[in-house]
Amino acid sequence: MSLHTEEFFTTALPHRLDGSTVGDAFYAQAPDRGIRLRIDFYETRQHTYGGLRLSVIHPEKGRLDTAILSFADHGTYRARDLRTGTLPGTSGYATIRNFPHDETHRPWKGGDFATLADAVHRYARTWGIPLARPAARTAPRTTAPAATPSPAGGTTARAR
Repeated sequence: MSLHTEEFFTTALPHRLDGSTVGDAFYAQAPDRGIRLRIDFYETRQHTYGGLRLSVIHPEKGRLDTAILSFADHGTYRARDLRTGTLPGTSGYATIRNFPHDETHRPWKGGDFATLADAVHRYARTWGIPLARPAARTAPRTTAPAATPSPAGGTTARAR
């Protein structure tokens, strides 16, 4: 599993869904409807992926719907592509490459998945697929001290 799909769905993609990873696909189920949501990486060329494919599957009727959520449409790799000078319409723009023989490489690392995750979440909600419960915090949240005006007209941190 060189795409590290399980790690992607448990650590990289915000807004977790209740489900599990099997091979290179993630599955979630609508509790009362019996339908399943399958999410996998959408391959545009060999070992190159341009987004996520979401499929709703009924156990008796088969595939009910499929949607492709592209990395380009959701700005997932905009910062990376600006930094590297990769332009729309060129090879590598808004895509990830999978190198099957490199188990240390996480091809999806460095993406901003917030907008893409929101789209996945909306699609799942449409079909009645629940979100996972938020994980319990392992460390207490810390806050920075509030800034107060200094006599010189700037701001300084207020001591507690």
